[in-house]
Amino acid sequence: MSRTPKGRLGPTKLRKETRDWLTKKTIPHARDIAKELEDAGEDVHDLLAAIDELEALVHEGLVRNAKRAGKAEA
Repeated sequence: MSRTPKGRLGPTKLRKETRDWLTKKTIPHARDIAKELEDAGEDVHDLLAAIDELEALVHEGLVRNAKRAGKAEA
């Protein structure tokens, strides 16, 4: 049983290097692992949901930073 709190976590601040690493390395590798597990007959629904959640958090950080940069230029 997971100890993850119900509902979404709040937005988090990530450094550019961290976002890049998550986007280019961690998330694709996790998806590859999930695919291999699925091909082996494992249920990966929860794993894919967690990967999607991580990807959404990274994307939200990008959107927030872009909005903040736009306000600074204005």
